[in-house]
Amino acid sequence: MIIVGGEALIDFTPIEINGEIAYIPKEGGSPYNVAITLGRLGAPCGFFGKISYDFFGEMLIEKLKKNHVDISLVLRSEKNTTLAFVILREGEPHFIFYGENTADVSLEEKDIPLIDPEKVELIHFGSISMIREPGCFVLEKMMTQNHGKVLISFDPNIRPNLIRDKNDYLRKFEAWLKTIDILKASIADIKWLYETESMDEIARYFLEKGVKIFLLTLGKEGSIGYTKFFSAFSKGKEVKVVDTVGAGDAFMGGFLYYLNSIGKLNKNFLENVTKTELENALDFSNTVSALTCTKKGAEPPYLAEVENFMGKRYY
Repeated sequence: MIIVGGEALIDFTPIEINGEIAYIPKEGGSPYNVAITLGRLGAPCGFFGKISYDFFGEMLIEKLKKNHVDISLVLRSEKNTTLAFVILREGEPHFIFYGENTADVSLEEKDIPLIDPEKVELIHFGSISMIREPGCFVLEKMMTQNHGKVLISFDPNIRPNLIRDKNDYLRKFEAWLKTIDILKASIADIKWLYETESMDEIARYFLEKGVKIFLLTLGKEGSIGYTKFFSAFSKGKEVKVVDTVGAGDAFMGGFLYYLNSIGKLNKNFLENVTKTELENALDFSNTVSALTCTKKGAEPPYLAEVENFMGKRYY
């Protein structure tokens, strides 16, 4: 099983009605979207996080259930759900968050679940849940506790407007690198963090720190995967884009699904992923991401949609 830990929130996505902009509530949050992607593709997965009892919280719970995501590790709270308004600028989503003292940030140390390595292959972390207090330290501790027991994947999914001190965030990020097996980041994340154009150099740095696979998403251009021994590239898929909300999360979910489907989600096999396997995984993930962009809001495809687009079956 794959466990995804982090925030579950509501994205208010814009839609034009009679010449005016209205906002529609859609279930979201980067880790939440990864879990939904895994569930729709058919990978055994569960979600860990705290979700409100309010109306929006019930929306979040119901979507997890509908998409076959295990909710046994979900905690409930009387506090409200975090809300995010999506502002589209030149086709790219920007977020304004309303989330002080909300359910998803109210995790406590006693909430950390006991993970059985015999049942769980990987835990995925990331996004704003790693920096929003007071609950961020819970996820950080959970990551540290399970390092070396199960695989850890991570997507920073950086939102600069939520980071008050860039140097402090970079210090934390550098510490997290020591526990991460699979790191995924967008080219925008890396340029903001390190202010560099040399992605190959950054990849080598991450791999020297202990990362086994570094995934770099390039938007519509595709993606690159790096290991200590080789790199692989897969070009983007041509689709009619409606919006790009959740595209990176869908890519992450697609990648984890694919590695799990070929039996590579454990430390021994992960270090022996071949270039062909990595290329195929990137190709599959690019497809999952692209198909997500054909729908409004973070709505990843089902496996049948991916197979139909790619013209092949996956098991």
